[in-house]
Amino acid sequence: MEENWDRFPNNLGEMFGTIERKSFTFNYKRFEVWQGGACIYSGKSNGQIISKVINGESNVTIEDVMINNHIFKNFTFGQISTNGDRMIWSKDIFNENPRTQSNNPDISSLFFKQGSLNKVTYTIHNPNTLIEFYS
Repeated sequence: MEENWDRFPNNLGEMFGTIERKSFTFNYKRFEVWQGGACIYSGKSNGQIISKVINGESNVTIEDVMINNHIFKNFTFGQISTNGDRMIWSKDIFNENPRTQSNNPDISSLFFKQGSLNKVTYTIHNPNTLIEFYS
């Protein structure tokens, strides 16, 4: 089933103009952890993702002990982009630095429906993992 996410212009790394950087709090009800195309862990939760923009960077905290084995509790993104159906926060959108850190997200995608944040995902390259959080 294809979701009807809000649409954004293609603007990777703000190449075509500045993107407003906003703090947010996302209360999620469930999560899924994916590796190798398979869901390896999932659950219902009353967790919370808090992103505070400080000096242009997104400082993220995930308040949920159920997920700590798969993703850092605190991390930061410095780059912002929009692309099709998502807003993207990243550490290195153009892959200029090959270094990654275990369980530390490299990319976050924010999905909106009618202007309301509805889904947040984190891509981790060490190990290759996708973590999805749903409202």
